[in-house]
Amino acid sequence: MTSKQAIVVPLYKTELTEPELMSLERTLNVLAEHDLFIVGPERLQSYFVALSKQYGERLRLQLFSDHFFESIAGYNRLLVSEQFYARFTDYEYMLLVQTDALVLKDELALWCNKGYSYIGAPMFKGFTTPVRPLTLFCVGNGGFSLRNIEDFLKVLRQPRLFKNKLMEDWPGGWISITYRYLIDYWSFSYKNTQLNIDVNEDVFWGLFVPAACSFFKVPPVDEAIAFAFEAEPEHLYCLNEQRLPFGCHAWQRYDQGFWDRMLTSDQLHHLPIKIK
Repeated sequence: MTSKQAIVVPLYKTELTEPELMSLERTLNVLAEHDLFIVGPERLQSYFVALSKQYGERLRLQLFSDHFFESIAGYNRLLVSEQFYARFTDYEYMLLVQTDALVLKDELALWCNKGYSYIGAPMFKGFTTPVRPLTLFCVGNGGFSLRNIEDFLKVLRQPRLFKNKLMEDWPGGWISITYRYLIDYWSFSYKNTQLNIDVNEDVFWGLFVPAACSFFKVPPVDEAIAFAFEAEPEHLYCLNEQRLPFGCHAWQRYDQGFWDRMLTSDQLHHLPIKIK
């Protein structure tokens, strides 16, 4: 029988900044009732053991080959690999919380009960540099994201071709269609049972997979706003009727002034975050 939720924090280095430590401790405090895992490279095992002891051995460890943590491309490969999700088959859901994300309140059960396969902060056209006028088009960013283990493994265990949804506006014509097919095949296909992608893993899970797999469900962008903010947080705050979401990602990168106001406000009276 599976448990409901596992909290997963990826770490790849031994020196955490103050905001990163704040993120980890906030996760430990707000989600204290759940199993929390550190995911990281095998070379840092002794450091992770010491870190776990520092927090009363509340942190469990899942270690993977070092090469997955040497680059963004390696991290993307890990998060589209069967071996990663197979480590968490005792759980129904994984909440992935990178150390540049913050848990703002405990709504984990609420979001798990909605039954979605994947949820992340909705992304704007333009991704990290949203274009004007602002348009939300995809759910969502992986830095603070909820993932259904069974659905992810179902995708990864059945080889299939994924269409490149980012090329939908490519001009027509048979040459273009042929070129697009080749790009789709070489960029988003299985080779020797290993999934090969050339986009960030969250774009793959949030945009390409739902289009190819009818069982894989993501919420509409207007609902995902209440799950997490990333880029343009003040705009999302207005769309969410001036309510903070479950969590946020890259809060120091996007409009830190907004987050400095919010993280010291009465909206975070439960375990308030201290800004130094």
